[in-house]
Amino acid sequence: MTRRNGIRTVLVLLLVGLGVVLFALGKEHQVFLDNKALAVGGAEVPALESVRVTVDGGEPLEFAADDRDVVQTRGLRAQVKLEILDGNGNVTKTVERSVSFSFEDRVMLSLPVLAQGGEGYRLPPPVVE
Repeated sequence: MTRRNGIRTVLVLLLVGLGVVLFALGKEHQVFLDNKALAVGGAEVPALESVRVTVDGGEPLEFAADDRDVVQTRGLRAQVKLEILDGNGNVTKTVERSVSFSFEDRVMLSLPVLAQGGEGYRLPPPVVE
């Protein structure tokens, strides 16, 4: 009888663990991409004039200064690729960064800070009213 209860306990724990893993992998996040100037650590970080952003290999989005857009992504992390463009639309610099999420539904990323490779690129998401 105790062996049977032990097996049942292990199976229940495995099912609970599988549920947690599937929840984490299927969790969808709204990622706000913000290309606005801001101050980080007392230093002013200017907005990027022209940048193309790809999140997890999806559709590339182009941003001018002071633009903001949102993408949906799934899982605990996303690969963000920034291509800084010159006036003719040619790529002058490429930055790739892996961004991890916890169980947050909404996250906002500062593109100018990501392009510099610095920390502090996570901003509070906009408030929904």
